[in-house]
Amino acid sequence: MGAGAPKYNTNAEKWTEEKAINLFDDAIKKASKESNYDFIGEVARDLGVYREIFVYLKEKFTSCKDKYKLLVSNLEANCYSHTKKGDINTAVGIINLKSNHGWTDRVDTTTKDEKIDNIVQVNLGNGINPQSVDNEE
Repeated sequence: MGAGAPKYNTNAEKWTEEKAINLFDDAIKKASKESNYDFIGEVARDLGVYREIFVYLKEKFTSCKDKYKLLVSNLEANCYSHTKKGDINTAVGIINLKSNHGWTDRVDTTTKDEKIDNIVQVNLGNGINPQSVDNEE
């Protein structure tokens, strides 16, 4: 048997639903409209927890899912606003938005490495088959 408690052992669990809700409420206050927080790691640091605890708690307690969404949305809005106003370096803001909020430079029109089984040919040439057109002039 390996070291540590058996899997699914909750004897050492310190998070109750009430404590989790309080943590989220404190984090949401820190990430309010007028705050300087742009990154969930900064909020976690100042609350004395690690940033992944928010994901863990939202999965553990369904009552925390909407609070998590609000926290992340506030941080995303803060980052965008602070970048737009020049309060933070543009490159740092862009990296944060891309890395933590799913922003991209453009819409992905690829198949994301999925195999395409059927290719449909659309003819926009007044009903003329493109393969029958003589392009030599």
